[in-house]
Amino acid sequence: MTDHENVTENEFGVVEQSGVFILDNSRPSNALFFVGKCGGELRIELSVEIKQLSSGTVRAFAKALLFEGTSENTSDLDGKKSASRDIFPNASQILTFRVDNTAEGGDFADIFLQINNTLLNDNNCNSNIRAKADALGVGFTGPALSDINNPNLVPDGSQVQFEHCDIYCSAQTGTHEVHGDIRAKFNSKGAASSGLGLPVTDETVVPDGKGRFNHFFGNGSIYWHPNTGPMEVRGGIRASWARQGWERSRYGYPTSDEMNINQNPLQWYNDFQNGVIFWENDTEKQPKTASLNGGQVRSVFEAMVRDKTGSDPNLNIETVNIINVSDTRKDFTRSGNRIVTFQIQGDYENGIFAIPNPSYTIQLQIAFESDPAPDGLRKCKLFARLHHWHIHTSGIGNEALNRGLREGIVGGLAQPIDFGEVPENVGFLSFKVMQDGGLTLYFRPDLIGGFTAWTAQEQLNMKVPK
Repeated sequence: MTDHENVTENEFGVVEQSGVFILDNSRPSNALFFVGKCGGELRIELSVEIKQLSSGTVRAFAKALLFEGTSENTSDLDGKKSASRDIFPNASQILTFRVDNTAEGGDFADIFLQINNTLLNDNNCNSNIRAKADALGVGFTGPALSDINNPNLVPDGSQVQFEHCDIYCSAQTGTHEVHGDIRAKFNSKGAASSGLGLPVTDETVVPDGKGRFNHFFGNGSIYWHPNTGPMEVRGGIRASWARQGWERSRYGYPTSDEMNINQNPLQWYNDFQNGVIFWENDTEKQPKTASLNGGQVRSVFEAMVRDKTGSDPNLNIETVNIINVSDTRKDFTRSGNRIVTFQIQGDYENGIFAIPNPSYTIQLQIAFESDPAPDGLRKCKLFARLHHWHIHTSGIGNEALNRGLREGIVGGLAQPIDFGEVPENVGFLSFKVMQDGGLTLYFRPDLIGGFTAWTAQEQLNMKVPK
């Protein structure tokens, strides 16, 4: 790059960059972007697209934009030039062109783009794994822990272990990496020896920018989110979830692996952030449910608080509200339930004429849980426990009020609140806190599950103040 004004020490500039990447059916093109600056006013933006054509040929298209003026002002476009070239398999080409300032001055930049196109053989996993490792870079993979020149044989393919990932290869699935929590979950299932089989994608970012997934050859996927952890979805449940929009559907992300609860008939399900998908043999069925909405849960909690403080006639409770419902909580096997934050506000009669009563605000984070987590078979105890609390008081006498609230309300919640027990073998699938702070219990969609759901609904209804 050359800035024609020649009034500063950096009127000439050079930008050099290189790298390796792989094009295949899952990624037929790659876009690159480079920026170079020199002088006080010259900026070059270079966009390059490398696209896979038939028979291993690739096409390189490069476009350079020259900006002269304030170096951060992208609207001051003063020159542009583009060029393209096809590179045959196992060949190398250099694409060169110059972009000039066509509006003012003699600024220019010379572009040199060298492309080496090496054709990989689908049946040569040794070369493919090495190329994949080069494309990812050692900063991503870490050092190889097994022989990269002699990959491990796994069912239907090959594998090389690295410090931070594993790379799998077969002619049928291609060459893909698995890393992080998804790698740990994949390995816990038996890796390539499991029903998941070999990966058919790298770890891929979902549209929300937070979640990740790998798809696998055995009609399965492992999805990860920072608020769920890595969870496996397979077969018909995966297909049903996919039809409805994957993680963008009303179900959200999976919060459990697929769980089998019966062999005859064959029954299995996945727990999700906002629901349960249940299959019997080759048909999806809707689980039976019992539930309280967020408003009903708030009423139940308010009644409990008033009961625990009823012995003190001077304590006034003005409002009890749900002010926050967290997201689900990360775990490796079963995501934790959402946590509901209740806020209680009021004051305390001090009996002093013309002196305002001290006031208080209490925030209580309540976790609703099942011990053990439901799996359709075992007996479960349902309860709520105090996860975290905060008290703020103000006014004359607030120190004593603070102590009293801690002893009365916080102390009263020191022991978990019993929500009842679900017997074994009634098809209890999930105990879920919903997005509005409501509670939903899910049961098998058969006669026993339906009767248990009806009974649970009656018991929940009895807890709601009339």
